[in-house]
Amino acid sequence: MNLEDYSYLLQKKNIALYPSKKRENSKLLVYKSKKITDTLFNKIINYIPRGSTIFFNDTKVIKSRFLFNKSQNIIVEILVINFVILSKNSVEINGLIGNNKKWKENENLISIKNSLKLKAVKKNNKIILSWNKIKEWTEIINIFGTLPLPPYIKRDVEESDLKDYQTVYSKKEGSIASPTAGLHFSNEIIEKLKLKNKTDYLTLHVGIGTFKPIKEENIVDHNMHSEEIIISKRNISNLKKSKNIVAVGTTSLRTLESLYFLGIKLLNNDVDINIEQYPYIKNYKTYNKNQICNIILSYMNSKNLNSIRFRSSLFILPGYDFKFCNQLITNFHYPKSTLILLIAAFVGKDWKKIYKFASKNKFRFLSYGDSSLLFKK
Repeated sequence: MNLEDYSYLLQKKNIALYPSKKRENSKLLVYKSKKITDTLFNKIINYIPRGSTIFFNDTKVIKSRFLFNKSQNIIVEILVINFVILSKNSVEINGLIGNNKKWKENENLISIKNSLKLKAVKKNNKIILSWNKIKEWTEIINIFGTLPLPPYIKRDVEESDLKDYQTVYSKKEGSIASPTAGLHFSNEIIEKLKLKNKTDYLTLHVGIGTFKPIKEENIVDHNMHSEEIIISKRNISNLKKSKNIVAVGTTSLRTLESLYFLGIKLLNNDVDINIEQYPYIKNYKTYNKNQICNIILSYMNSKNLNSIRFRSSLFILPGYDFKFCNQLITNFHYPKSTLILLIAAFVGKDWKKIYKFASKNKFRFLSYGDSSLLFKK
């Protein structure tokens, strides 16, 4: 599988640096039965099949980007991927470092806000953050951290981003990137959708895989990062009852598709319920949606669980057989990315036609860009 086959010309002028003034006023591309419709997002209610169950990802973006002024001209940036709390005033960080070569081993970086001092030190390929007062890590994040806008948005974070880069239904903190397909939804549109459909909220905390480019010529050699998923008994019950399933965003889709393999792991009494990136290449017996849901519900009932927390590295490539999802609401993604591969798997070779149409008709691309409603091939 050649990565170059999943490239397209993304012009700088097509990258949205800001969202639409009103969420629901963004453009919407609808792809159904090989036909493309150009409309507005506030008309999406007319295109979603009546009686659908629409799954949203209710994760919330945390201020996971830390900036340290090493000198007047050098800023060291730390993007927190995950952490381990060491004490009441220190954590060990796993993250990406901008200007890493400018930050020497055992060198302290300092940031001060009023009387609160935050220190970062790099030791043995580990990053330790510590502060001079007894405060929760969540407080430190909100005091010193900034919103991690994607690297292709070439501007500073503004006050408006604190609201614009969160979905209106964001609830559970834990992501380092927004599930951007949800940024187009207003509370009003969600309420209108409820008149003809069912809505539900699951959680996937978006991780570094969103930013990580594919560098391998052979796509299957790319290493996917795992992301934390939290699903409830309500999610599984609604999934079981669903006649048509709409995923809001690639994160919701990957969550739902991961549930298929979670069900198989639970059935086989696997101790490790985390989902690897290619579970679908194994010679599993085939199960339908109701069977998988019953397996998960039975497990939850036996363990007296209202939710299950696990991690998934599921890597969806062209040729993947989608188990649950019928439609996908999503933005327009970066060329040669894992998300483009997912889109190509969902709609087939017409992904090129879709992106060519979007570019020609002045759709805005990437996180703050316009939206699409894609019907599975």
